[in-house]
Formats: sequence, structure tokens, C-alpha cells
Amino acid sequence: MDFIDRNKELGRLEAALNGCKGKLLVVYGRRRLGKSRLIKKILKEEDVYYEATKSESATQRLGLAASVALSYHDFDKPTYSTWDSLLSAFNNQCKEGATLILDEFPYLVERDASLPSTIQSIVDSGSMRYNLLICGSSQRMMQKLVLDGSEPLYGRASEKINLGPIRAQYWWHALNLTAKQVIEEYSVWGGVPRYWVLREQYCSLDNALENLILDEQGPLVEEPEALFLDDTNVIAPYISIMTAIGQGNAKISRIADVVGHKVSELAPVMKNLIAMHYVRKEVPFGEDAEKSKKTLYVIDDPFLDFYYRFVVPARPLLSIDRTDVVLQNIHNHMAEHVEHIWERLCQIAVSGNNMFGHTWNAAAHWWGKVPVFKEGRKTPTGNRELEFDVVAESMDDRDTILVGECKWKSADHAERLLAQLQEKVKYAPFAKGKKIVYALFLREKPLSTADCEMMFPEDVLNNLPK
Repeated sequence: MDFIDRNKELGRLEAALNGCKGKLLVVYGRRRLGKSRLIKKILKEEDVYYEATKSESATQRLGLAASVALSYHDFDKPTYSTWDSLLSAFNNQCKEGATLILDEFPYLVERDASLPSTIQSIVDSGSMRYNLLICGSSQRMMQKLVLDGSEPLYGRASEKINLGPIRAQYWWHALNLTAKQVIEEYSVWGGVPRYWVLREQYCSLDNALENLILDEQGPLVEEPEALFLDDTNVIAPYISIMTAIGQGNAKISRIADVVGHKVSELAPVMKNLIAMHYVRKEVPFGEDAEKSKKTLYVIDDPFLDFYYRFVVPARPLLSIDRTDVVLQNIHNHMAEHVEHIWERLCQIAVSGNNMFGHTWNAAAHWWGKVPVFKEGRKTPTGNRELEFDVVAESMDDRDTILVGECKWKSADHAERLLAQLQEKVKYAPFAKGKKIVYALFLREKPLSTADCEMMFPEDVLNNLPK
């Protein structure tokens, strides 16, 4: 697969390395995002790349010395008993302005906790003739090393890049797929390059699912556990919470009940899952995220969402080779899963964008109970559950609200969908006294038109942030 996107990140790294020498650069992000491939794109002949393993420090220094010797003759002849001696020797022998890359840096720190302090001393000395780039897949450790004020490397990095998944529209531009197909595939593989590389080896999505995720020997069958192990040695609470959310438990009290722990005991793990962008907090449109009592927790990564929705519950069947039954269940409920991802893509496409005559603030989901009144009565006779997929306030006119409905199913009559949406809006508390812009976000062209805005897969992909 060709190198996709990452132009912004490449530009930042190249700009940092083209300046003065002696800089510390940091690149981190979850596994399989292409961090190493990104870094190798900027390597020059005089640069040195070393990927750490989980071996002892002495073995790691031998490996790094051997890597340096590929560019700097006989560098591996001496024995380096400390990191300071090795890095000082490299400083003396390297070409001025060279870059030393230490990939999977957390593995080095695990074996020698003094390494960050050693690097701090070297950086602070002002005598570095080279640039040092550290990289790692342990998001929590990398963040702690460079963002925690108590850590030696805090404030030393000239450039920090937290590499994220590649957005859906880039896969559309790079692969020979329709916009609809990209969204459906993105709902399984998300924005992780390695997953798409593996997917390309198979002729169909079903075939890829069967061989990559559903087969007990598949390369992605234990992927979630591997992701969590990059950041912690105790993964059981992470798996339990993700399993609970994947099976439809979105309130923290319900998640705690399912997991069998107090809410307070789950808080640190939930905080980590959110920091790693595996889980997202949702509150209804217009409510304060810190104060709302209606907070829901959803899986924020398409691959993990798919995995915990379909794969984990099916393990008993997969263990006895009932893959065909599991695939049929995926077929039966795939549209619901894609619609969930589609809704989020639509919200992102609207947020901060100029469309339908307005520039919109961040779009969000809204849900809640509203009172129902009978004609002539002032007291409610009951409550009605309401839900809206996309709600956003105009930045230039706070009296204007966008209200949208997202559908991922076969073609329908637009006027019927609009009428249903308009009926619901009559009861929405956020809509009272507001001018409403109605929008339908549809998988396919409708069977009939309606007097409202409409967006389709191509439109949404084209309007995602670049």
C-alpha cells in the first residue's frame, strides 16, 4: 500500500530537523499507525534508526551500537557499560546534524529508568551535535515522559507528535472504493494503516473478517489485548469495561454493575481509555461535559467497536468453528453498526464547517425525556423519549440550530423522514424559539425529495477536516 496522508506530520518533522542541531523530538501513538514508516521517510544517510526490544539494557546497547556501526565504522568495537558512554561516543563520531532514532523507547526505559535523566543531562548540556528522536507505542508512558512536569524530559522536546488514525476520506482517495464502500470498511478497520494492509490481501470483506478476526489464528484476533498490553500489565479491567460497553452498557453505573466493581474503582481505567482515544464521553447537545448527569460512554475506535460488538460475544461459537453463523449475525446487524459510525462522521463533517448558509459549532448527539401534554391540560400526562443524531448551533447566529437525522439503510422517501424529524423537533427543549435548519444524512439518494438539506457519503467524506 502506498504511503497515505501524514503530510502535516512529515512537514513538522522535516522543519524541526532542518533547523539547528541538538533537538529532542517525540513521536508516539498506538501500535500499527505507521509511526516507524513515517520516521523512515525522513531518514538521511548519516542518520541511525534503532528499534528497541524487551531485552536487558546491556543487550539493548549492543544492538544500538551495531546499528550505529552500519553508518559509522567500528562504532560497535568498544563495550558501552552505560547509556551515557554510548550516547557520548555517538556525539563524538556522528556527522553534525545527524538524527538518532530510538524507536519503542518505553522498552529502554522499562529496563533502565535512569535513561530519561541521562538524556535530560545531554540535552541540557547544549553540546549535542545530533538530533534525538524518541518514539513509542505506549501512549501512557510516552505522554508521562514528555508531558508530566515531574519527569526529566518535561519541556525538553522541540516537537511532539501524537500520531492518530488516518481519517476516512484519505482511504477513499487512496483506494479504488466508492464512498459508501469506504464508510462500511472504515466501520471495521477504522483509520489504522496496518489493518487496511491486511484487508487488501482478501477479495471481500467477509473473507477478510473470517481470516483476520474470526479465525482463532487470525493476526488481529488478539489485537485489543495487545493494544492494552502496550500501556499496562494489568489488562483485565480494560477488557471488562470494553466488553461491557460493546454490549450496549453506556452508563457508568451500569458498566460498574456488569464489571462487578464500584464506579470509583473504574474511574482510573476509564480515564486511561479516554486518554488513549479508545472510549469517548458523550453528553447531550448543550450540556456541560463536566456537570451533566446524562453522560454516556461509547467506544471511540471503529475496529474496537466492531470487535467488542460482534467478536467477543461470539467466542463460544468461534471456538467450535461456527464462523458461518457468526458471519450471518454480522450481516444481520452490520447496518446498525455502520449507522453508529456514520452518525459520528456526520457530526464531525458539520462541526466547524460552513454549510447550509452557516458556520456551525461542534455538533453532537441529543437524547432525553420530554413531557407530553394533552390538549387543554397544563400538567404532563407522561414522558416521551427523544433522540437526535446531529445537533449544532450556528456560530454566526445563535438563534439558528441545525437538526439532522442519519440513516444507513436502503433508499426511503425524504419527505417522510423530514416529517418524522419535524414532529420530534416540536418537543425538543433546545429548539424552542430557534430557527431550525433540517438536514438528512443518507446512505443513498432518496426515493423522493423534500424541502430540507441533504448529505450523502461523498458529501460527508469531502467535508471531513483535512
